[in-house]
Amino acid sequence: MITRQIVIAPGSVYARGPNDQVRCIERGAEGLWGQWKATAASGAGMVHGGDVIGLIGLDGRVSALQRAPTSTWSTWDLQANEVATAHLQGVGLALFVRGNDGMVWYACKAAPESPWSAWTNLSGPVTGIEAAVIPGGGFVVFGIQDGAVYHRWQDKPGSPWKGWTLLGGPSAGATALGVTTLTGGGLAVFALDGDGVLHHRWQDTPFGRWHDWEPVGEGLRSFSVTKTHDGGLAVFAIGMDDSTRYRCQGKPFGEWDAWIGLEGTAKALAGQSSFTDGLEVFAIGMDDRVYHKWCDRLDWPWTQWTPLDYEASPLHAGGALPIRP
Repeated sequence: MITRQIVIAPGSVYARGPNDQVRCIERGAEGLWGQWKATAASGAGMVHGGDVIGLIGLDGRVSALQRAPTSTWSTWDLQANEVATAHLQGVGLALFVRGNDGMVWYACKAAPESPWSAWTNLSGPVTGIEAAVIPGGGFVVFGIQDGAVYHRWQDKPGSPWKGWTLLGGPSAGATALGVTTLTGGGLAVFALDGDGVLHHRWQDTPFGRWHDWEPVGEGLRSFSVTKTHDGGLAVFAIGMDDSTRYRCQGKPFGEWDAWIGLEGTAKALAGQSSFTDGLEVFAIGMDDRVYHKWCDRLDWPWTQWTPLDYEASPLHAGGALPIRP
């Protein structure tokens, strides 16, 4: 399938096609992927967080789709150019957008069955917004202003928002962010700087002190961060030469392994824990088609790149990602 953007969650992948139409593919109970299906939506950008998909429509309006319980698209008149989501399992959903003036707006569901709240202005201006849930706490949103990273948060779901707080940033200035939680700890935030160097800082405990920024890799164009089944962190990245690679921690707060190449080149990628005990990464190849590969355990070999499409047993034969001529 030809695509311009992919967003992922453990059970589904959404893709934005060449005409901006949105399609999805779902993983079955046995771990195999089903058929690509059309949705009733088109958009200029989207995110996928837990059971919610956030979408910026072609007219700039914000929409959201909740997957469980199943709902239809909700659309607001709010105009935005960035969107982020967070999902507090069994409690509620949150949607964050960056308006055309750089201000951040927030709406939530107190429970999956609840209606969406009214939009709340969280001020700004920031760019590159990312959102998460603080372990044992409420929602948190990050953004970039003048190359520095800021965040604001709730102590618990529904509590008042703290003000924007400076986390500093790389000396070359942050250009893109990634956020995840740490098993047994707090939050970890990653920032790619203007020189292609990826940095991160983290908390040993929720709401705890932030460690200083530390570099994770260099020569990178984009990245995706996730957690392993063992609770460590994993980073997938595309280099300046479009090559794909990853590195991970074997356990929470552990040492980082060396970067390992994933073969081939890609325009975009996104990684997550696999259906088994390993990792899975999805990529838009140089031919604009969607591929994925995985390892069943962290210390097991990776499969070859395989087109993301209907899977029957046995799986499709794999191959290498198309290389740019």
